Amino acid sequence: MVANADSIRIFIRQIPTRRRHILVVTSWRLIKVLSMVTPLTDRHSCYELYLKISKLILIGNLFSCGDVLLGQTAETGETQIHVHSLKSPHQAHKTSLRILLPDDFDPSKRYPTLFVLPVHEDGLLKHGDGLMELHALNVHNQYEIICASPSFTAKPWYIDHDENPDKQDESHLMRTVIPFIEAHYPVRVDREGRYLIGFSKSGRGAESLLLRHPKMFHKVAAWDPGIRIDMGPYGEGYDLESRLHERFGSTANFQAYRLSNLLKTRGKDLGNKARLFYFNCDGVVRTSGGAQLHALMVQEGVPHRYVMEPPREHRWDSGWIPEAISFLLDH
Repeated sequence: MVANADSIRIFIRQIPTRRRHILVVTSWRLIKVLSMVTPLTDRHSCYELYLKISKLILIGNLFSCGDVLLGQTAETGETQIHVHSLKSPHQAHKTSLRILLPDDFDPSKRYPTLFVLPVHEDGLLKHGDGLMELHALNVHNQYEIICASPSFTAKPWYIDHDENPDKQDESHLMRTVIPFIEAHYPVRVDREGRYLIGFSKSGRGAESLLLRHPKMFHKVAAWDPGIRIDMGPYGEGYDLESRLHERFGSTANFQAYRLSNLLKTRGKDLGNKARLFYFNCDGVVRTSGGAQLHALMVQEGVPHRYVMEPPREHRWDSGWIPEAISFLLDH
């Protein structure tokens, strides 16, 4: 007999709420093991399986009411993950927001927030799960920080599309996600209390958000960011016009978010201390303009940390996070 989603939900409802998170953590670890022994071409299926499991357990009927999920794991003690459903005027439909709290969470304290920016839409885990990687590395406990992972209804470029009202990613983060967190959790509301981490599209987005909102965010770490659209080279077959229209709308809107323009016009606003850590991967086409971006930051006098490293697998769990976290949070 093949179990369908309804029968699985009925089974899950019989499990005490405090124990449901164990299934999520266990399934994540199982899928990670499977992905290690699975051909690269099939790894996407492994993470799709995890997404379906986690949605049934965590999301199911819980997303609609934003329940708090508590659980026990042998390695971490009590893990607290809050899952919320957010209705935003800046997205096509409801989005999710996952919050990872320190195990010894104290509501009387004020915590910094690390925003874990997703690469894909609607919780798609094609390149792994950033929040679960931070959990595995014990970042939330080591630094006593709240980790927040929002979602978006289309591939997020962290800009406000000027022709599509359902693709207002920057506004969704700034006007819906952050105000919600600050209204429901004891977080710091000063600049030094907010950090950004991302890679690929979300790495580029983290850089853009810092440059556009230097008084809002303290530091960002961007690994293997997708900056080819900003710096080139475009090459034969790269349809720049269609990509710009799909991701930004008008050419004028692209220029307003273009990293090279932002560095020239707002780079000085970052001050005289490094607030941007930029990992570049040698020989990767999507980041081949990274050296140019680094040179531009030097030219414009923008303090930053830049690392050129050999290519890694394009994923959250390819080993780059510890160095990024050290830059962000080791003071």
